[in-house]
Amino acid sequence: MENKGFVEAIRSMTAGEQRLWLIDIIQVTEAVKRNEASKDDLYEQVSELYDYLLETQNRRSWWEPDEGGTQVHIVIGDSFAGSMKIALKQLGWEDTHRVISFRDNYAIGPLWQLQQEMGRRQRREWFRDHIYDEHDEDAERDDFLLLEQFAAIPAQADITIWTGSNAPEQVGLRLSMYLLRNMSNDIRIKNAADACSRVFKRPDATGLRSGEIPADKLQAILSREDKGISLTPGERERMAEEWCELAMKPEVLRIWKDGSIVNVEENYYDAYILSKVDKLHKQQAQPDFIKSARVIGEAMGHLDQQMGDEFFEYRLRALIYEGMLEIKGVPGAMRRYSIRKKASPSPIKKGPENA
Repeated sequence: MENKGFVEAIRSMTAGEQRLWLIDIIQVTEAVKRNEASKDDLYEQVSELYDYLLETQNRRSWWEPDEGGTQVHIVIGDSFAGSMKIALKQLGWEDTHRVISFRDNYAIGPLWQLQQEMGRRQRREWFRDHIYDEHDEDAERDDFLLLEQFAAIPAQADITIWTGSNAPEQVGLRLSMYLLRNMSNDIRIKNAADACSRVFKRPDATGLRSGEIPADKLQAILSREDKGISLTPGERERMAEEWCELAMKPEVLRIWKDGSIVNVEENYYDAYILSKVDKLHKQQAQPDFIKSARVIGEAMGHLDQQMGDEFFEYRLRALIYEGMLEIKGVPGAMRRYSIRKKASPSPIKKGPENA
């Protein structure tokens, strides 16, 4: 493989993977210098990394759009992308079918001017400041690969955009239509949950998120169902314009309501979170600290939206900072601290000094 291929493979690794490999190599190198390991051990470690990078590059490029592709599937989320690739491989379609995956959760974070680098930079900064530190490095790499993959879609390929009844997938659909606005390919939309409901005769499946559909069921959907609803030029233009409207909004939280994407304030779920804290307190003999992960699990378990636990953890910290909740522990990870509702201050008793 050419040197460029290794660079691409390294860029496709997460920041965590890069650090782990670097730490391992440094540790072996130090052991060699202390005569606690041989140069053969170091060679073996580097050779293992070489094989891993080669496998990573082959695995990534296998699904990327190229001139041999006749069908491109655009999906939202790592989970659904994994199921899609397994299903396509089981069907023996991997030679002609390609997959483009949006890894980001577009229900949260700024969308302002996301089609431009300044907007993507602002989004990465918001995540770094409010959600977690590593988003900046990983998202920059993902943004680069995503734009590269859309540009590589061949003219002869049919495109299916898989979506669902939730904000992340609906926003991703509109961003896809903006990125595809100058392409003449046939573009279709397919609601994965609705297709699952039809194929398996399960009306309750319409509420599923695409990422919840396992590969075996997706394989049946791919083999039995059509490619989806073909879009007219007018519909394509309308959805691209809807993306431009979304990209002008300053809000950092979106929900799916009555068939539309609705921008809401970031504290939209704060009262809901506090109600779950109250519910958990009532299960205790007296209100005491509760693991933050339990509160977040309770909130997510009764929600008909797709937010992600990272957003609820962010709002939990916001409620702590605002004095609505007390904390015990360090808020570095949701399993490392506990919270409880802040007690109302006791009334001040009057004494001789304040009578």
